[in-house]
Amino acid sequence: MNKEVDNTRMAAIDPPTTNSPTRGYCAGLDVHQKTCDIALVNPEGRVVRRWHIKTCPQMLDLFSRELREICGKAPVDLGVEASTAGKAVFLHLRKLGLDVHMGHPRKLESILSSETKTDRNDAEELARLLQGHHFPEAYVPTEEMEELRGWVRVRAEQVEKLTRVKQQVHALLVRHHLQHEAAKYSDIFGVQALHWLKTVDLVSEVDKRQLQVLLEEGALLAQQITSLTNDLARQAAPRKDVELLQSIPGIDYVLALNIIAEVGDVHRFRNRKRFAAYCGVVPKNRDSGGKVAEHAKVRHGNPRVKWALEIAVQANVLRIRQGRLFRIYEALKARVGVPKAMMAVAHRLAFVVYGVWKSGNPYEEGNPGSFERKRERLAERAKAKVEFPSVTDLVEKMLSPSAPPGVMS
Repeated sequence: MNKEVDNTRMAAIDPPTTNSPTRGYCAGLDVHQKTCDIALVNPEGRVVRRWHIKTCPQMLDLFSRELREICGKAPVDLGVEASTAGKAVFLHLRKLGLDVHMGHPRKLESILSSETKTDRNDAEELARLLQGHHFPEAYVPTEEMEELRGWVRVRAEQVEKLTRVKQQVHALLVRHHLQHEAAKYSDIFGVQALHWLKTVDLVSEVDKRQLQVLLEEGALLAQQITSLTNDLARQAAPRKDVELLQSIPGIDYVLALNIIAEVGDVHRFRNRKRFAAYCGVVPKNRDSGGKVAEHAKVRHGNPRVKWALEIAVQANVLRIRQGRLFRIYEALKARVGVPKAMMAVAHRLAFVVYGVWKSGNPYEEGNPGSFERKRERLAERAKAKVEFPSVTDLVEKMLSPSAPPGVMS
């Protein structure tokens, strides 16, 4: 027996009630980056085996073989909580032909809260939830959608980094009482703002150097975002669903891919209200005992889809300024204020996205001229050449004698 696998442990546990449906063998996996605790429960409700293994393909293969030896040809269900390491384990075990279920992390957190929380206990509890059909499953995208999600998120991460760099530049300017002049520019890395930054003379030498570092970092991030945007264009060009969503005012191929990659399959939502809740644009409901609470916040939802809808709403309200969505905003902003009016438009936009995507019909109120321009820009971007240095070139650059001390430490 490999040293990484614990010896068999038996535990007397009350079986489930007779009137509750149960599965056969069930295994719960509490997965962490370095180790994984596993508990196997038999059809009678007893823990018949525990494992404590390294989270690596070799140990997962060994676990799979031992599981087959214990259970024979009997069906086995495995439950894993969704996480970065959990998803990697899920995908590996699924490739081995095992029936694996991915648990919804937020719902599992409320179920598994306990004063005696340990990895062993969590693994056993996951197995019992799975056996009693109380295991809250999360949506698992296809490999194709997972790949698309990766492309979208890589670009989104670089955009977030560039935003942080811009915030640091603004903070630096505030320290020198230049915030009022900087406020003239909507984008501190826009063409006019950059020309102005060339004229800024900071007194402190360290602040001058910091500005140089931030500008260099911003230039690199902007170049990477441009290349990644061209990558997304090649992903988007042949997709019918992207073309459909682009018919909606304010949504271009980048926002369309964000929505598609995060949602995956729109048909998994029974109606548009459930879709809007997933998008995070539905107010919380805290009414109880005749008291109506303030709906100041929205329900939990996918933050990336919510971001995409908010960007599309801003385009409708600030730039397009026509159509049904803009009219809804104009009708509400004086009565409820700008933030709530924007959220109401995002809610309606979620309905529109759901209807267009699920029906397969373009948005009826879309501007044909704008739609055609979006298609032309997408086709142009898809043909653009993408230049990224190879991994080997980047590593050699980091290993070169000119690399600053500590880069490889």
